[in-house]
Amino acid sequence: MKSKVSIVECDSYDLEKVYKSIKKSLDDIGFKFKEGSNVLIKPNVLSANKPDKHVTTNPVIVDAVCKILKENKCNITIGESSGSFNTSNALKVAGITDIAKKHGAKLKPFESSELVKIKVDGVVLKEAYFAKDVFDADLVINLPKLKTHTLTKFTCCVKNLYGTMPGAYKHQLHLKAPDDFNFCHLIIDRYSLFQPGLNIVDAIIGLEGNGPAAGPPKPTGLIITGEDAVATDIICQKVIGLNPLDVFTTKHAIDRGLFSSIDNVELIGNLKIVKYKLPNTISKAPTFLKWLFHKSMISKPYLKKESCTKCGICAKVCPVDCITFDPYPVFDREKCISCYCCSEMCNDKSIDLKGSKLVRVFNKIREVL
Repeated sequence: MKSKVSIVECDSYDLEKVYKSIKKSLDDIGFKFKEGSNVLIKPNVLSANKPDKHVTTNPVIVDAVCKILKENKCNITIGESSGSFNTSNALKVAGITDIAKKHGAKLKPFESSELVKIKVDGVVLKEAYFAKDVFDADLVINLPKLKTHTLTKFTCCVKNLYGTMPGAYKHQLHLKAPDDFNFCHLIIDRYSLFQPGLNIVDAIIGLEGNGPAAGPPKPTGLIITGEDAVATDIICQKVIGLNPLDVFTTKHAIDRGLFSSIDNVELIGNLKIVKYKLPNTISKAPTFLKWLFHKSMISKPYLKKESCTKCGICAKVCPVDCITFDPYPVFDREKCISCYCCSEMCNDKSIDLKGSKLVRVFNKIREVL
């Protein structure tokens, strides 16, 4: 049977509108909650960003889901590990702490969770650490934000599960997979161990360009819901104008037998296309040229000093310690592995990612064609 994915139009973060849209989407795919079950909600709280920045899952989405769960007498935990080393603060700034209090939900920064070490028969990972809460829940509800991504091109359901691994450990894993092809294999290694039971995408206002943090908001007006994370990602990719097989997380998942094909999705609702701008780190050159000129095609970080507050988070998250201060950040670009963690975690949007001249030339040519 094809995996069902629902698209429901929703034009604002008005709680009643969001609640009705999510309820309709659940009815569309025939999803039923088991009364009294222990449910873990996994939002996307990348860092300490207010909801109006549209970097994190909007708290109204979490609010509506909690309301539905309380109607089904479920026990609710909201769990996350942000990339900023202070998930408690990130959840507070993102407005989710207040939602947890409103519904009597437990709030669980995964840094404080008991960890489970699991052996992985993966392409990149052979073992990994995860928050035990993820495996203890009867149901995990994945609440990602629809965004483009400077390294992986696209981030949504499958990529959001990377946040079930705690703290700085996530950044260090970039050393095992310093390029997009292998990093997406690493994400699928993690996905192969555990899949959520439900995915509800905040696509009311997404983020395009240099996501997952530095791009501009993109009004999209949708709630997208499915039980299978890969199937839901496939529909989200089509919405923003991407070929799903051009996204390594989706292609790897299919190639490795975790989903059958991009055609094995039953869409309920109308496919609304809202084309997103891709990050300027993504080259539009043909694949064989990307491999041939690999080093010349990689974008590197550059500081926008006028907005930098010298907070130091970029240096903290860098897995290869290539950032020093004098008194502003200074990048050792020979040492840099282009994981873009620094740009991801900069709340001031002070780190620009510039493609090489070769990348810019290829991209201009493809735009003309």
